[in-house]
Amino acid sequence: MAYICSGCNSEYQSERGLEWHQGRCEDFLSNDIAIYTIPNALQKFEEKRARKRRKLEEAKKPQELETEILYAQPQNVVEEAEIPLMQLAESTELPLPEPLAEQVPEIGPNGRVVQKKRLTWKLLQQLPAAPTPIPEPAPPADPMHPALVPPSAILQSSWKPALTTVPNSFGLYREYNTIPTHNPDDTTCLQDLVDNVSENYSKPCPQTSNHLISLGGATAGSSSFFPFQNSTTFGLMDWLWTGSAMKSISEMKKLVDFLKSDAFKPEDLQNFDIRAETAKLDQYLDGPPASSSCEVGPQPSCYPKDHWRESGVQIQVPDGQPHPLGSDIPTFTVPGLFHRSIVEVIKSTFSDSASHSFHYTPFKSFWHSDSGNAESRPQTQRLYDELYSSNAMIDAHTKLQQQPPEPGCSLEKVVAGMMLWSDSTHLANFGTASLWPIYLYFGNQSKFVRGKPNAAACHHIAYIPKLPPNFLDFYLELTGNGPSEDVLTHCRRELMHAVWALLLDEEFMHAYKHGIVIECPDDYPEKVLLATIRNFGSCPCPRCLVPKTKIPDIGKVYDNLQRQQTHRTDNSSQRFDITRAREYIFTDGKGVKSTYVEGILEPKSLVPTKNAFSQLSKFGFNFYDMLVPDFMHEFELGVWKSFFIHLVRIMVAEGTVQELNQRYRQVPTFGRSTIRKFTENASAMKKMAARNYEDLLQCALPVFDGLFVTSEHDKDISSLLFTLAEWHCLAKLRMHTETTIGLLEQCTTSLGTQLRRFERHICPCFDTRELPREEAARHRRQARKAAANGNPSEETASATKTPPKRKAFNLFTIKLHALGDYVKTIKTFGTTDSYSTQPGELEHRRVKRFYARTNKNGAVRQMTRLERRENILVRSKRRHEKSKSCKNKANSYHALGFADSEALPYTPPEFHHHVSTSRNFPVHIETFLASTSKTDPAIKNFIPKLQEHLLGRTLHPTWSGDGNEFTDDERGKIFIVNMRMFHHKVMRINYTGYDVRLGQDSINSRNHADIMILSRNNDGHPFEYGRVISVFHVEVIHNVEGAGPSIPVSKEVLWVHWFKRDASYRAGFKQKRLHRLEFLPSNNPAAFGFLDPDEVIRAVHLIPSFRYGTTKSLLRGESLARAPGEIDDWRFVDRDMYMRYAGGGVGHYKVDLNDVPILNSEPRLDEAADPPADPTVVGEELDEEERGDEEFENREEEERPESDKEEFPEEQQAGLKDGKLNGMDDMGAEDGEGNYLDPEDDEGGPLIRKMYK
Repeated sequence: MAYICSGCNSEYQSERGLEWHQGRCEDFLSNDIAIYTIPNALQKFEEKRARKRRKLEEAKKPQELETEILYAQPQNVVEEAEIPLMQLAESTELPLPEPLAEQVPEIGPNGRVVQKKRLTWKLLQQLPAAPTPIPEPAPPADPMHPALVPPSAILQSSWKPALTTVPNSFGLYREYNTIPTHNPDDTTCLQDLVDNVSENYSKPCPQTSNHLISLGGATAGSSSFFPFQNSTTFGLMDWLWTGSAMKSISEMKKLVDFLKSDAFKPEDLQNFDIRAETAKLDQYLDGPPASSSCEVGPQPSCYPKDHWRESGVQIQVPDGQPHPLGSDIPTFTVPGLFHRSIVEVIKSTFSDSASHSFHYTPFKSFWHSDSGNAESRPQTQRLYDELYSSNAMIDAHTKLQQQPPEPGCSLEKVVAGMMLWSDSTHLANFGTASLWPIYLYFGNQSKFVRGKPNAAACHHIAYIPKLPPNFLDFYLELTGNGPSEDVLTHCRRELMHAVWALLLDEEFMHAYKHGIVIECPDDYPEKVLLATIRNFGSCPCPRCLVPKTKIPDIGKVYDNLQRQQTHRTDNSSQRFDITRAREYIFTDGKGVKSTYVEGILEPKSLVPTKNAFSQLSKFGFNFYDMLVPDFMHEFELGVWKSFFIHLVRIMVAEGTVQELNQRYRQVPTFGRSTIRKFTENASAMKKMAARNYEDLLQCALPVFDGLFVTSEHDKDISSLLFTLAEWHCLAKLRMHTETTIGLLEQCTTSLGTQLRRFERHICPCFDTRELPREEAARHRRQARKAAANGNPSEETASATKTPPKRKAFNLFTIKLHALGDYVKTIKTFGTTDSYSTQPGELEHRRVKRFYARTNKNGAVRQMTRLERRENILVRSKRRHEKSKSCKNKANSYHALGFADSEALPYTPPEFHHHVSTSRNFPVHIETFLASTSKTDPAIKNFIPKLQEHLLGRTLHPTWSGDGNEFTDDERGKIFIVNMRMFHHKVMRINYTGYDVRLGQDSINSRNHADIMILSRNNDGHPFEYGRVISVFHVEVIHNVEGAGPSIPVSKEVLWVHWFKRDASYRAGFKQKRLHRLEFLPSNNPAAFGFLDPDEVIRAVHLIPSFRYGTTKSLLRGESLARAPGEIDDWRFVDRDMYMRYAGGGVGHYKVDLNDVPILNSEPRLDEAADPPADPTVVGEELDEEERGDEEFENREEEERPESDKEEFPEEQQAGLKDGKLNGMDDMGAEDGEGNYLDPEDDEGGPLIRKMYK
């Protein structure tokens, strides 16, 4: 038998000869494995430990005995770290006691040190846990009469917790300033904390009660399907009027399932008429006739009161003539406003069974972390996530409780947290049909529920009409001339606020007095209309008065001060200015843009329109505060998109744009639509939605690496890309701590500094010109203008080919300015996913589905009926499910309908991982090895390694280890039944995210095969990485003497090709670079091995590090470790969730992190060294089309479906010309009706790099 040195591959005939050689082999001694295999293993182990301790700081010394070999010393002896190692070892004056037995490395039968074991990740990771229950509240005492309430109790507004819950297993607890009477989280189970809920899993339905509200439901003996006669009628109507307008296979399956259920009874179809039933339903939804008597039904009211109403909206029209009396000001009535009473919608929603999950008492969430000091972070931190735990809801609740109770009322007072979306959308891919709906969500409901379109949490309250064509005739008859653009813009503003004035009626004003919170996130054109400010005026921000010339100063100290000092406020002075400007227009007959009006309004970019929300100012409401930032449009489709476009211009100027496209094409996909396949031509940016630009950012660092001419430019742009990705991740976190908010604020400062440097020092080095799409868009704009002006010569000239214009990078955009408001907004309203525009964009699909069902004649009226039909069917279904007895059903595990025979049923959330139990792909191990090339390093020592792995798991089933601790005789006692392994195609991994919710990854050996585990080395990096070659299971028997016959045990195994980290490359948060990894060389015995799936943390995304090309040195020739036909290996980059590397994830198991972002680690630049930006933009002067955000000028309307357009085109900026509204649905057609909140989307991860040499 030959003995081979693992360092230099020399062969020896005896083990003694090998040991003699290894004691002198430099290659072997340089390898960490040497200290575990040579005879003086203990001495080498101690020497290495002592060297490492001398390099550590005193504060970072390990505290646990099991991680450090300590010896008792007299007090007058100098510490070991201060004495040379040889002096300590040879000293006769200082006798050393014997070390503790448990601290000495265990030597195995084969003479090797047994690796220290730890629990598998399956046991280290905790499953998500619900908050601890709140004790049942005591009966409320009789309320004190208002006259007896002390004034100090009414005026006091400081937070004083009345109840603090017990921390749960993650250290999460809550503080309430009043005792809650209803806590929906008491019934929360694991299934409620899973982001990907399968319909195949039936969770137990606990009996619950609502202490606050008596829910409307079926009374005893009544039909729970009211207003339908029976379950058969309800089931057929539900199938017809809900779901997709184009009935698909899934819709057909839904119908068949109903026909096969007990709810379907053929005898009920005896007199069934679908037209008659639909007419009855519509009559019920429209309300009772003038004279009718209601039969007692299962609902609190026989007829719903939240039905649609049609009204006309009257606006005042400026005709340029004086009207001193005011009563003769011309008015125009805009027909076709469909709306619902907001108060009735609130009553209906809070009386529905779905409201049982609403939170009525706000609270503060805290996290107590045992490892806080170890990470130089506070142990107890405030958490920011849901709206009902935000400062805004707490303040509103506190103010409401401080109000004297209504006379004769002793009921509890709660806040309805209203969240309003207003956004326009095209209803069809072709034609001009459009709709501007207003959606209402309730912040009392968890964002994880209301974010799902199929949760029916969105309430449509209005469909805003646009100025009809006959308005032009009216104005022509009134003045003798057509309306100017200024007049049209003014009338559209008047229309918007006339609609809101109608919605905010007296009934709503009375309800608002009792504490309704309004929050309204919209795209910038909608914000401009609601804030009554100018579109891209001199002060374009709807929240502050920072001038446009100061926008590039984002992140500076005085920029933050300016935002605070110039915060917009709806005060009496501003209302007086607007009233005076309107008097100039309507009373004195001045023009809308006259010098009289402009002199009053222009300094603050105001407009002469009375804001409908100003009537709430008497309650202390400032309507500017309701306009929160819009992450999707402001960053993904704003700052990042404009930066990416300019990088593409640089690539075109440098001639490397095709290399850019090629690299993006080779980026692998990851997760469930986390990273999607890129198009053939990423630089063209055709038909891209927000999610596509997000993918471009997440993969940009390795793609752009090395594409710039100078190393200085490459370094600066790589750092800027890293900062953009980090800011994107931090701003999009679904759970924030005080630490992560501080990191976001610090990252905003760094981002502003780097963007200014990019614009001033890097951009002038390149001759950047219009992209082909930008040039074509410019020609189309010029042609349209020429046609509108009736000048055919200009139209012909504009169509003539002209050279591309020079394009400069523009920092003077409102979207860049908005990034500075995110920290304050998150602290006030919670995380950005609560008020993202994505729910509203997804809801647009619903109105488009309604539109497809209409006959296009009076479509909006028909759409209101369809909306009400679907709503009542959903509510009836909820009521019926609530009325059914709650039974604990077993989990349903039926096979998925894959074309192949590898069936993997639903994975319960309690499982760490899930592999199919099928035996459809058996492989005889010896035959498999014989059929494989003997030179393939992947199969070297395949059977001994597998036996070693299986024996270690058999003896230590809950511990992880590295093998190499058993003799041949011990390994020989492991028998693999029939020497067969059963291959599988996929393995699912459940993991607990930083936000204490359960996510899931799918591991496939063909793609998505890269995984991460806890590091088994002492190299300072917390994780190890590998690529799964195969997933299989074997049946194992451990033959133990005297134990009798054994039963085969199934063991799931991963065959892995391991990576190693390039320690010579400086990377991490401080360096703003990604760590590099490479495959272990194939001649390394540890390059290939087997892994217990219990040790897998989750999947990772590996992207080629394109700059360094390919290599054949790490794995020569064909191998099972390669994809079929693949010869060359890329140098890879790895990326995982940001919080695993940044630390501080609430739901994460705490691991040692040597490189984490540290607050205030980057000194603030001196303002003198970084002066305010010059308001003059570098390059050519921006023409009319180039003002504002650059994406407005790059429309390709002919090539893009209306459902994928992100912004208003040029006409929208100029006051929504012709009243045509362009689509705002950025979600894309393939997103489906699932949860819009991806399982964290791995957004903005710190992206660990992998490299091949």
